Amino acid sequence: MPHEPKKANLSSVLRWLLPVVITAAAIYFLSQQVDFSQVGAAFARVQFGTLLAVAGLFLLSLFLRVNCWYFLLKGQFSFGQAFWGVNAGYLLNNVLPFKLGEFGRAALLAGKGKAHAGFLEVLASIITERTLDFFLAAVYFLLMLPRVVSARSMQTLASIVLALTVLLFIVAGLAARNLKNINAKLQTRWADKPRLLRWLPRINGFLAGFQILLDPIRFLYALLLLATSWMCSMGSVVVLQRALLPTSQDWWSVFIVAGGSFANALPAAPANLGVYEAANVALYGLLGVEQSTALAIALILHAVQFVGNSVLGMVGIYILGESFRSLASKATHWRKQPGDIA
Repeated sequence: MPHEPKKANLSSVLRWLLPVVITAAAIYFLSQQVDFSQVGAAFARVQFGTLLAVAGLFLLSLFLRVNCWYFLLKGQFSFGQAFWGVNAGYLLNNVLPFKLGEFGRAALLAGKGKAHAGFLEVLASIITERTLDFFLAAVYFLLMLPRVVSARSMQTLASIVLALTVLLFIVAGLAARNLKNINAKLQTRWADKPRLLRWLPRINGFLAGFQILLDPIRFLYALLLLATSWMCSMGSVVVLQRALLPTSQDWWSVFIVAGGSFANALPAAPANLGVYEAANVALYGLLGVEQSTALAIALILHAVQFVGNSVLGMVGIYILGESFRSLASKATHWRKQPGDIA
């Protein structure tokens, strides 16, 4: 049909325009809030040993996060494949909007490994990891919020949101438990709707990502690995706080890392540049920290993550026999990837 190309072009434009608008808004916020002449002075107070400690904690956090995903993959891939796959995905997230790197990660490992798992099966494990990650972010942030905002209304809101998060996990677990029944009902209901039927494997893949909730031991072990990874990330914030904010309190790092993770979920481009920094400045502002110091901390943390993931990601793509251009195309057109849930 003649209108389809226009439709596709409009969709493509909007897909790239939204991240640019969000990033521009974040950079404008920073330009209005921060005295950039003071940021350099804050950088000058950071010693090389401090940067090495931050980089070391970043690598340890990354190692633990890869271990979590490797565990969720149930031994279908080697640890090396999981490690390089994670970094390749993060590299794509540094370039593509809407966290498309996660689809690139699934496409990169699909068909490899011992069991030659399909795209959707690998994607299900990524959904599981991200779901656990969101749960930890919500718990950490909502537990810290009452310490930052003393208003009783905010404390009540934090309790409600935390309860809803737990409820979401319960509903997701029930859906995963009844996956076969849900699949059968949707197949019957959509029998005469081929467009909807095409989405059924995707829905199955999404729900399969929650099946870890049916195994409490596996769930707790994966959660422990991720929680330890989070502690390393918080440790890197503590290191910088002690160097730049002598009067800071260590628990601030929990609030900053958890709150910053929500900002990372926004479709900013590229690499959440500006959005990550704006979120950290705003969060530190709630703690009474001066903006230029907060921005210096955010820039250092972001630079370590960006450089580390980008370098390791490029190495990983090469080792796993892929090219950046091809993998970026697979991530962008992930709906066309073959594979099903085993």
